[in-house]
Amino acid sequence: MHDHFWRQLLRGTLPLLIWAAHFTFCYLVAAAQCTPAMMRAGGPDRMLLGMVTVAALAVCAWLMWRERAILRARAATQARLLDWAAALGAALAFVAIAWTGLPIMLVRGCA
Repeated sequence: MHDHFWRQLLRGTLPLLIWAAHFTFCYLVAAAQCTPAMMRAGGPDRMLLGMVTVAALAVCAWLMWRERAILRARAATQARLLDWAAALGAALAFVAIAWTGLPIMLVRGCA
């Protein structure tokens, strides 16, 4: 019997990996654009960071929707731990992306 370990691992951790990638990208871009050598007038590129944040939120919302459908298809008694972990991980990642993306959107300049 094949249990598809890597597929299951990715299903359970993908939302958190998306959050980690979003966090790393946004804060590296903001830090790079606020260094003296690359100082941008008006601070970090909020349009770019906003689009990345919206894309990450959309992917997490899609993952939540998919996991909700999986949980509904299975009876509550037959849902596995992986099903619940993937659904809750997607919800957690959605909130985390919104929470970490908010300060970037509010920054007006590099000070």
